[in-house]
Amino acid sequence: GNAVLYILDISSGEVLKAIDTGIGAEDDPAGTDRPNGLATPAPIDLDRDGIVDYVYAGDLFGNMWKFDLTAKSADDWAIAKYPAVDGSAQPLFKAVQGAEHQAITTRPEVGVAPFGQAGVMVYFGTGQYLEVGDNTPLDQVTQSFYGVWDTGIVVTRDELQEQQILQETEQDFYDVDGNKVDDFELRVTSDTPVSWRSELNPAGDLGWYMDLVNQEHPANNKGERQVSNSVLRNDRIIFTTLLPSEDPCEFGGTSWLMELDAFSGARLPYSPFDLNLDGAFGEEDYVCTENCNDDDTKVSVAASGKKSKVGIIPTPGILSGGVGGQGGSGGDGDKKKVNPCEEGAECKLASGSTGAQEQTRENPGRGDYGRQSWHEL
Repeated sequence: GNAVLYILDISSGEVLKAIDTGIGAEDDPAGTDRPNGLATPAPIDLDRDGIVDYVYAGDLFGNMWKFDLTAKSADDWAIAKYPAVDGSAQPLFKAVQGAEHQAITTRPEVGVAPFGQAGVMVYFGTGQYLEVGDNTPLDQVTQSFYGVWDTGIVVTRDELQEQQILQETEQDFYDVDGNKVDDFELRVTSDTPVSWRSELNPAGDLGWYMDLVNQEHPANNKGERQVSNSVLRNDRIIFTTLLPSEDPCEFGGTSWLMELDAFSGARLPYSPFDLNLDGAFGEEDYVCTENCNDDDTKVSVAASGKKSKVGIIPTPGILSGGVGGQGGSGGDGDKKKVNPCEEGAECKLASGSTGAQEQTRENPGRGDYGRQSWHEL
């Protein structure tokens, strides 16, 4: 019943190493002796020599583990050493909301540390859709999404900056001629800066988290959880969530497509979606948060989430285009309605539980492709 990482020889299937976390049924935080299990691992090659150095993986009890494979002998591969009072195996992070442990069932994404500092950022969401009782929105643990900075020490939730889902609203979008193009349910999230830990700021943050609950009704999390692999792309963390439904006519539930700044978890300063399908990513794609009926005082910001219209969606497929974004023109600039996945556009494709497919025209960001600098020889 323990969570174990197996490393096999790819040609023979021989077990090179089975690294046991030592956390199993007797450690079940619910006290019901459930077996533990390790989710899909993420192998990382830090020195770019083509050989895996570390592996990150979460378990059903909310532990995010780091396995050290830097030794030349498989006999010496083990759980990464973190400071521990009793010398026992120690995870990098324990996902706990209040007194409730949050299951990790997806593969983490791993990226560079903020501002060129040492270590890496580890991104993962929590929640499960596995057992009897998971397919209801009632009496569910509040789940979260985390961005944890691994600097070589154990990190706790109290050392992370909180970001919040502030508002959910439905809004119509129009073309320049005033014709309605479409309507969407959208989310607005916070943009609180992260005060990163450093020698000059020893009490600073070691990452961020966002609870998957709308702060307009924080007592009802609607059973939302993150059970599909996330995508780290162009300084953004992209993931979908799952909200189960008790109505058998709703194809099991629905999902949110979320896009946040990877380093801080904050909402983006530009629209990640082309919601009015004019080929650009500007204020016409923003969501109104205040004084929506007064053009002079209206407050609008970029949306961080878009609700699925095709039921539950998994990790979207991304078709990469060469069109620049980040607030600028994303198309030919004539403000006509465009196909979300027209040639040259970056587009997300998601197959929903309704059997239909949803397309989302995506802001590709800065478009930093190829070499970005040069030096004289």
